Amino acid sequence: MRGEPYQNDMFCAEVKNYAQPSDQGTQFDEFLAKCYVAAQAQHHLSDHFMWITWAPFRANSWSTLNSPGQVEAAVLQHSSRVFGTSDTEAARKLLDAELAQSVAARLWLIVLSDKQETLLPLKDWAAIVAAELTRREGSW
Repeated sequence: MRGEPYQNDMFCAEVKNYAQPSDQGTQFDEFLAKCYVAAQAQHHLSDHFMWITWAPFRANSWSTLNSPGQVEAAVLQHSSRVFGTSDTEAARKLLDAELAQSVAARLWLIVLSDKQETLLPLKDWAAIVAAELTRREGSW
């Protein structure tokens, strides 16, 4: 990533170019569990976790999808893969609440539309922006 405050940060993204919500909720929970494991392992792409979609899902709980509680619930749901046990109480003892909070803080929920994909800067403006970024940073 470029630009402050994200200069040189790395990210991991899952992209769902769906027309309808489909089973994104189920897939999102799995994504959160994978993010937890990546953060736990200090994976080099784990500065940020992005869920990019064209179809919003779980509209009634949208405001809590990036909460520590949601991360914890997803990790417990996938505890057999994360911790090697399907015993919820044993998994709860292994769950690191601070790590779940850290994952939640790094989570981005991005909703796009087909029209947004048509928004492109004029070639002249793109060249000006590129030149300015190069001048400021010394390189792309």
